[in-house]
Amino acid sequence: MVAGLRREKILIRGAIVLTLDAADRVLRPGDVLVEDGLIAAVGSVAPDVAATCDRVIDGSDRLVAPGLVNAHTHSPLSVVHGAYDLLNHRASMWLFQAYTARRTPREVYVSAMLNCAEMLLSGTTAAIDHFPEQAFGPADVEAVVAAYRDSGMRALVALRIFDGEYADILPPSGSLPDDIAREVARDNPFMPKSVPELRELCTDSIRRWDGDSGRIRIGPAPSNPMRCSDDLLTMCVELSDQYGVPVHCHLLETAVQTEIARRRYGTTMVRHLDDLGLLTPKLSCAHTIWIGDDDIELMAERGAVVVHNPESNLRGGSGIAPIPAMLARGVKVGLGNDGSCSGGDQVLQRAMRLATMIHRVSEPDPSKWVSTRQALAMATAGGAAAMQGEGRFGAIAVGQAADLALYDLRHPWWIPVNDPIHQLVQSEQGAGVDTVIADGCVAVEGGRIAAFDADAIMAEARDMMPAIKARNRDLFDLVERVGRAVIV
Repeated sequence: MVAGLRREKILIRGAIVLTLDAADRVLRPGDVLVEDGLIAAVGSVAPDVAATCDRVIDGSDRLVAPGLVNAHTHSPLSVVHGAYDLLNHRASMWLFQAYTARRTPREVYVSAMLNCAEMLLSGTTAAIDHFPEQAFGPADVEAVVAAYRDSGMRALVALRIFDGEYADILPPSGSLPDDIAREVARDNPFMPKSVPELRELCTDSIRRWDGDSGRIRIGPAPSNPMRCSDDLLTMCVELSDQYGVPVHCHLLETAVQTEIARRRYGTTMVRHLDDLGLLTPKLSCAHTIWIGDDDIELMAERGAVVVHNPESNLRGGSGIAPIPAMLARGVKVGLGNDGSCSGGDQVLQRAMRLATMIHRVSEPDPSKWVSTRQALAMATAGGAAAMQGEGRFGAIAVGQAADLALYDLRHPWWIPVNDPIHQLVQSEQGAGVDTVIADGCVAVEGGRIAAFDADAIMAEARDMMPAIKARNRDLFDLVERVGRAVIV
């Protein structure tokens, strides 16, 4: 399915350049030179350099910006667009299992490639993939790594592990009705593995694939710390220290998770993570909604990264993360779309726009609102920090990776260009992306995927779901009954 990725020497000439660099420069116009996968020059490039380039892009009607970083997605859910409505977090989590369990490695690959296509077409060049939705093996990891290798994207494949019960998605009573509980016990989609098994799987995956293609990282990713024993969480610390890999997790997505953590540990989940040594700059935490001021201060002090998911937080009725308070206290914040069925799509521009809006109605002081520049920072430098790539990508600066998106300014929402930052966040919805350069390779050209045969992937993905639904008919029947029990 790979059309071929080749690094090129590329000159983008005379564009509006949104650098997001240390000086926060906006060049009107400016040139960007790409060579050996890196940004070689920004500003004014001598005319004779064009003759040495493989490709010269006329930027006279283009905005060039750093490629966006989707710091929390779930590639298995790419084929579950629009599969439900009016389900809370508990019920939707069960439904996801019926859609994603028992996949073949080929289905894993196609799902990941479909997710990559959606991200690339809207200007996202890097992602944290919290993968997968349930127990998995080496062949599944190999398949998702192959997808990111073939797509040209930069990725952290965050291995979603757990060895405990998903207590937070049980009914408020704490247990399922007896008849349903017996069925779940017979065919539990959340069947955990032991800590030794998970250590072996994670260690093998890190050794085999961390650093693949120079773009792909592998790291342990507790599904949610409260679904993991302290032994498993300590294992994550040990692997992170031994191999220098990032750690990713869901954290405090729902109010019940906060309540369970308090009962179980006698303190907050954040403080418990700190006690175990997990709360470091190598940890990124998706959602992080139900958190108080003291824990926000602690996360800022330790340098842990929060990944804001405003769309899925609202759609599942989970809550609104206190992002303004986090930013005010210096917490690093990234941005994510979550799974496509949770947030609706993989268009990070929509998440940026929503991130600027959701707090304004409850805060009368506009100076405390999330600005368009802050939202754009979440989708670039904040995501890079979550991927341990701070200073290596997320800005247009000499020496950083050549991960770039070019927007066609001839679209109505760009006319006239009053302020490129405001318009990128407030008006752009990904449809204006014309060209994407990932690691110095042209991945999207003329608004179409150039890195691989996206038409073939989409055709294969269309045929996947009927087969999965037939194969998992028993799970769909089971989770429908479970969903009715947990929807309250």
